[in-house]
Amino acid sequence: MLQRTHKAVFMPGFYVFPGGAVDRADSDPALMPHLGGIDEVAANTLLNLEAGGLGYLVAAIRECFEEAGVLLARPAAADWPEPHHPVLADDRDAIMNGELDWLTLCQRHDLRVALESLGYFDHWVTPPGPPRRFDTRFFVAEAPPFQQPRHDGQETIDHCWVNPRLALEYHGGGERQFATPTLSVLRRLGQFDSVTAVMEYAGTHSPRRMAPLSEEDAAERFASP
Repeated sequence: MLQRTHKAVFMPGFYVFPGGAVDRADSDPALMPHLGGIDEVAANTLLNLEAGGLGYLVAAIRECFEEAGVLLARPAAADWPEPHHPVLADDRDAIMNGELDWLTLCQRHDLRVALESLGYFDHWVTPPGPPRRFDTRFFVAEAPPFQQPRHDGQETIDHCWVNPRLALEYHGGGERQFATPTLSVLRRLGQFDSVTAVMEYAGTHSPRRMAPLSEEDAAERFASP
């Protein structure tokens, strides 16, 4: 998990999962040769979308690499990259510094982005009212071997690799701050005893769209839990 910088406009200092906005470039047709395991129709069905499903999956993997340094992609005809591989050792910093984009990274190393490694786990929408709202989908994946996560030192200032149950203890003791959706996901993850069990669940269950709000009468009154 990553700690957001205290300078952030939204949830400063909170601990979050790696993630971010879906960029237009995440749906660039030029990426198609580098995407494996799932096509656009299957992605749309998985996420209950009419279009754009692949972009969500690409964004999840891209953001995980940019923010946490964990790459769910393999060089062609190779296994997961090890820490000394240039894509992990050098190119992540180049992406963070704006010197390299995701498409160029994939082309440079002939990467196969492992879309099939993702499991769709949860879906939250923030209530109306705040100046910034989010429609957020949570994915789970088994971490590739040998890769060591690290925060970027810009948007995030700390990280921890932590068991969900221990993370909840940190929150209860005031050592970590988590937003309501993050807490909910952690509680659900804490019900599983292994990564395999989590992935099996994600592969057989469709998440419900969670919106922390309620409607009363014709006028809509919204209440966060």
